[in-house]
Amino acid sequence: MPVSSLIIRTETEQTQQVRSQLDKWKGVSVEAVDGINIVIVTETETQKQDKELWKSIESLAGVLQCDLIYHNFEDDAGVGRG
Repeated sequence: MPVSSLIIRTETEQTQQVRSQLDKWKGVSVEAVDGINIVIVTETETQKQDKELWKSIESLAGVLQCDLIYHNFEDDAGVGRG
């Protein structure tokens, strides 16, 4: 199960709207908001779902940038199995 932390930079007037949208998403926890920066933690079942979630976040209206802070995928099914 991938667990990631991301920082999202938003347009000044869009920060609260982006936060409201993120608050509704399954697997997303808003941890902090500081000015135009939103820090979130995500949990998904697979790395593929994790990447899809990041792309969805990046495509939100008002999002300028989304950067990875931390990523752990040790428990992801199939990783390291031959």
